[in-house]
Amino acid sequence: MSVVSPRASGSTAPDGIGRVISAARARPVRVLVAVAMMVVLLAALVWDPEWRALRVVLTVLAILVAPAIWDSQRRAIRPAVGVMLALILLALVGPLFTRDPLMLNVGESLAAPGGDLWFGTDQHGRDIFARVIHGAQLDLGVGFSAAALAVVVGMPLGALSVFAAAHIRGGGLFDSVMLRISESFQAFPTLLLALGIVAAVGPSIPILIFIISIVNVPVYLRLTRSAVAPIVNADFVLAARCAGQPVLRILLRHILPNVKQVVLAQFSVNVAWAIQILAALSFVGLGVPVPTPEWGAMVRDGYEQLVYGRWWVALFPGLAILFAVLTLNQLSDRVRHTT
Repeated sequence: MSVVSPRASGSTAPDGIGRVISAARARPVRVLVAVAMMVVLLAALVWDPEWRALRVVLTVLAILVAPAIWDSQRRAIRPAVGVMLALILLALVGPLFTRDPLMLNVGESLAAPGGDLWFGTDQHGRDIFARVIHGAQLDLGVGFSAAALAVVVGMPLGALSVFAAAHIRGGGLFDSVMLRISESFQAFPTLLLALGIVAAVGPSIPILIFIISIVNVPVYLRLTRSAVAPIVNADFVLAARCAGQPVLRILLRHILPNVKQVVLAQFSVNVAWAIQILAALSFVGLGVPVPTPEWGAMVRDGYEQLVYGRWWVALFPGLAILFAVLTLNQLSDRVRHTT
């Protein structure tokens, strides 16, 4: 089946304002959602002059985010996408509206939720709502950073190992070494391996990102290797080799783009794993240093209060972990079903 460009068929391609009009006709619901959100936020901006610059930023972000929440093909809202984007926006701009998460107030220690204290306070009088919002920055930041670093390292290594075994003399040895190394890492439980490395090196945010990414590199290596194996001898790969293209160009331009959907589905799962690993490390005292607001450390500080009926200290950070992990798993299922 041949594809004819608009210029070749005699029609003129829209440009400038014509492209905007064509896009609006093709996706009217997205345009209506974006316009509605813009009108509401601009009305709030004019009505209340406080935080004017921040409201403008939120308006622009809402206009950019609204089309991603609506599925024009199924004509339905993508709840997982909407919740994840809401969590990210909350982590980015939420701290501007909250109290100082490190501020101590002995007079308000262990105050129940209510009034200005939406989530109550902990045993040191710190606002739990402010700590949950600031903790979202840390947990989501570490999760996405660790998963991205694992993708950057593991994905090219997996593609290179199977490509070398198929097209490079002696490449089978490199493939075998990569497999043995990944099997050695995966022979240990992920959390126990992370615990051992953190106990030996010491906790800090850069080290935690590095450790969580290292324990997830073998996952991407083996996943990419299995996805690349069926296409490593495809016609377009052989044509690129006959054209004299270097190995790096073949991997980046011809092979890896064909397996990106599989990796994206695993990426969401790995972000959820990273959040859980960070929370577990902080829960046992090997995560971020005290008193940095982090969800796992907050659950550790609050679980002892459950005996005395002070459920709010541990409940809200635990719910934050639950919502983030469930949303990321739903995103992974959505990406997997669209492949």
